[in-house]
Amino acid sequence: MTSPTDFRLYEGGEELEALSLERIGQSLERHGYAFVEDEEHPDIFRARFDSYPFLFLLAGDDRSILQTRARWNHSVDSSRKVEMVKFCNEWNMNRIWPKVYVRREAETVLGMYGEVAVDFGSGARDVQIDRAIECGLTTIISFFRELEERTGSDLEDLDA
Repeated sequence: MTSPTDFRLYEGGEELEALSLERIGQSLERHGYAFVEDEEHPDIFRARFDSYPFLFLLAGDDRSILQTRARWNHSVDSSRKVEMVKFCNEWNMNRIWPKVYVRREAETVLGMYGEVAVDFGSGARDVQIDRAIECGLTTIISFFRELEERTGSDLEDLDA
């Protein structure tokens, strides 16, 4: 008998399978998404959605956390750092997903990132992995689109 907090079992009594990069790839294939393995980092899949570069990777000591991470496809001048940090803070205070942040990438260049991490330490069914990937994609893309609305006509000038 298991305790009520033992999430390794679900209604059918079958054990949940451990998360693996192979299972993430199978989920991406079920969705019909194109992706490639990262030659330098064998634990990462790369893909593009709506022209935004995404990573799907395993995190954590036991590699049981599915992390979906993406970078906005524009760069921001570092002179706008305060504005971008305020936007990210506002987003993070008002929404659960994705976690968003600003990262300095060069002396005068900032990158905007979003990520969703889901812990599958107890294992997962395929449908749970599918939903985690869908959640990561849709919420990160919605952040990027709102960022584009916020920057408005400045969008063409951002990467200059």
